[in-house]
Amino acid sequence: MMVQMQKMQDCMQKIDRNEITAAEQLAKKLAAKVKALCDQGERDQAQEEAITFSKKLAKTPALQELRRCSEMATGAAPMIPLLDQYKPDNFIDYNVCDH
Repeated sequence: MMVQMQKMQDCMQKIDRNEITAAEQLAKKLAAKVKALCDQGERDQAQEEAITFSKKLAKTPALQELRRCSEMATGAAPMIPLLDQYKPDNFIDYNVCDH
């Protein structure tokens, strides 16, 4: 287990922290925008915004690397909630306004 954690830590040292911070800030802005759209009854537009963002987020190199690094630790959850919260597949079965 310690070897896996060391591998994960070594992997994470190479990740561009600025890119992760930028993605987190963008996610916060999106959350506010989506909430406002939901509050206004604009469910379809809110859903589209969430899907568009999740697809963009999935292509972010630093977050792809973060996921790969976090998977090195057996049974470890992703290091930041962004990774799972905004997966494109998450928006297929429900509307973001219902979450």
